[in-house]
Amino acid sequence: MTLCIPFLMFQGQAQEAIDHYLSVFPDAELLEIMHHPEGTEIYDPTPSSEQATEAEDLSEAEDDELSEVEVQLDLGEESEEDFAADDLTAENVAEEADDAVVDAEEPSEVHPVTAAAPETHHTDLQLAEEDDPDEVVDVPAPLVATAQLKIGGQVLMIQDSLVKHQFSFTPSVSIAVVVDSTEEFNQIVNTLAPGGEFLMEPGDYDFATNFAWIKDRFNMSWQINQPLAQPEPTATAEAPVWG
Repeated sequence: MTLCIPFLMFQGQAQEAIDHYLSVFPDAELLEIMHHPEGTEIYDPTPSSEQATEAEDLSEAEDDELSEVEVQLDLGEESEEDFAADDLTAENVAEEADDAVVDAEEPSEVHPVTAAAPETHHTDLQLAEEDDPDEVVDVPAPLVATAQLKIGGQVLMIQDSLVKHQFSFTPSVSIAVVVDSTEEFNQIVNTLAPGGEFLMEPGDYDFATNFAWIKDRFNMSWQINQPLAQPEPTATAEAPVWG
C-alpha cells in the first residue's frame, strides 16, 4: 500500500469548498489541483419534472392523433350532399378570384410612402453591456478532476463527480481537527459554521476543553476539538533587572 487518505466527492462545488477551507484553516495548503476541460457538465440521469411533463404531453398528443385517424376511418366515404357542397364552394372561390383580377387592373390612387427607420434588435448581452459596461458576468467555477488539500498535516483528496447522485456526505464519517488554543478553536468554528448546522454545539465537555461537531454548508462534517489539559499560552513574567 502506497497511499491511504480521506476522499471528498462534491457535485460541482469542489472548487468553492477548496477556496472556503483555505480561508477556514490557518495552515491549509493546496498541494495540487487539476480541472476538467472548460464546458464539462455534470450528467443528471434522472429526468427533470419539465422533461417528464413534455413526455406526457407528447404521448397524449400522439393518442389524440390516433383517435382522429380511427374516427375518419369509421366515417368512410363522404355522402353525395358533401360532394355537392364542395362543388358549390369551388365555384364561389373561382368567382372571387375573377373579381380580384379585375380590381387589380384598375388604377388606384398612389400615396407617398414614408420610409421607416430600420428597427434595431439588441441581444440581452448587448443591452446588459449598454446599461452597465463595467458589470462583471458570473462565470461558473471549473469542475475539479482531482485535488489534494493538506489541513493540519492530513491530506484530503477532493473531486467533483461528473454524474449527479442522490447521496451526499454523512455525519457517520467526519474529519477530526485538533487545535491547541481557544482562539484557533473560535476562529475555525465561526468561519466553518455559517450556512451549515451544529450536530453538537460549541462548548466545554467532559472529554474536551472546547468541542464542536459541525456539518458545513457542503454537508461535510467536522469535529473541532481542543483537548483537555491543554494550557493556554501565557506571557512569562520576568523579574526586573536592578542596577
